[in-house]
Amino acid sequence: MAADLDELEKLKIRVALEDLNTAFCYHLDHNEVEALIDLFADDIVWHFPGTSKLAGEHVGRDATLGVLGGYGDASGGTLQANLVDIMANDNRVTGWANDTATAGGRTLDINSIVIFTLRDGKVTEGRHFVDDQAALDAFLA
Repeated sequence: MAADLDELEKLKIRVALEDLNTAFCYHLDHNEVEALIDLFADDIVWHFPGTSKLAGEHVGRDATLGVLGGYGDASGGTLQANLVDIMANDNRVTGWANDTATAGGRTLDINSIVIFTLRDGKVTEGRHFVDDQAALDAFLA
């Protein structure tokens, strides 16, 4: 973005980025992975943490939707990304959520951070971090 944006334009950008993060959490909570298609660039790269079968770098929209769908599926549809806070600048938005789920006798309750990088209004990269990697890996085992 240009360095000479006035404060109103900067505020509009931040609101749009925050709306993107809110939409992401909403669709993830409601297991509406297909609804995320419009948010992601074709060449998105998603970095999912840990050692589970979902962990690693996922390149492309289909691969990204697959890993996010897998996260929701592992929860038996109980995954909730309870939004705590959003931080944004001109081309990145960071969402902090408390991810909770219960499935198969397992419970998940972790803090989750996703840093979204954007280009032309689409997410081109998602970097996912959690505060208790062992808990996420155990839940996804």
